[in-house]
Amino acid sequence: MSAQEKIKVLIADDDNQLSRRLADYINDRGFAAKVVSNGKEARAAITEWRPRFILADLMLPDGNALSLIDFIKGEHTLRHSFISVIVMSGHNVETNVRQSLNRGAKDYIVKPFRHEDMVKRLVFHSRSYKKLKELSSKDFTRVDEASLMLHLTDLVLRQALGATPLDEILFNLTRMVSMKMDGVRCSIINCHDQQKGFVVTSNDDKNASGIQLDLYKYPEVLHVLNTQQLVAIENLKESSELRHVAEKVKDISFNSMIVCPVSRGGHAFGVLSLRMPAEKQTVSDNEIRFVEIVSHVVSLVLGNELHKDNEDFWLKGRDSNTIPFPGSRVKNS
Repeated sequence: MSAQEKIKVLIADDDNQLSRRLADYINDRGFAAKVVSNGKEARAAITEWRPRFILADLMLPDGNALSLIDFIKGEHTLRHSFISVIVMSGHNVETNVRQSLNRGAKDYIVKPFRHEDMVKRLVFHSRSYKKLKELSSKDFTRVDEASLMLHLTDLVLRQALGATPLDEILFNLTRMVSMKMDGVRCSIINCHDQQKGFVVTSNDDKNASGIQLDLYKYPEVLHVLNTQQLVAIENLKESSELRHVAEKVKDISFNSMIVCPVSRGGHAFGVLSLRMPAEKQTVSDNEIRFVEIVSHVVSLVLGNELHKDNEDFWLKGRDSNTIPFPGSRVKNS
């Protein structure tokens, strides 16, 4: 298979040892990687090689990751190129993450990271997101009846907060989503930072509550947490662009998924995540909107004063050790 058929990845970092090892690793997993060590070399490679992704250190000799983003935006010859920058940095600072994403970075990953985690980010960002159009009163005459009903249901469910215990409400909501969508797993995840999260509840295992997650293994969760935008991805295992990656990387799910942001009291809390079976190739707008509706309800329930006494129930009685999420693939060392 020629390099032209592979997804091109440019690594811009003055840590030559890190860059070479990372390039070798992702080359072995079906990508085409090239390494540069400063801003000047990076700009030349971007113009001549036209990579799909740039993995750029936040601080580079003769520039930095943010200046490369500005270069791509301002370079006339690149106006029809789809180039995504993933910022790499040894600083796990929220302001750096926000600044990078606001400037136009596709993602932000903190060093040191595992090579397999970077491959998961590349695969995730290689998949196209399906977006919904916002509904307003002006749109009501142009949407089909099912879409309108789901939108009205959203308004009703926002008010439908009962006195049932918090853990039961959230568990039942994930079960509702999973049954409606024939999902493999629907979970609510509380994200503490860029690296650590906790399962609040999951439809397939009530005892999963409180399990700690390494969020680097879930790039879709971090993306939604950082952008506060819903992500819906259809099954792309048969994608010609990713098929050679799928052949070499066996621990990444290519299943359809929908991930929605969840808030509490107006602040980012985490996500509602739904993974669907491999045989489900596409997701409809109505299905996406239904999951979005439930995420709104989850946010409202979490912020309800009625549940103050039981908030953060998933953290009670758990230690701080990372435990694999039930059903996730764990590689043998």
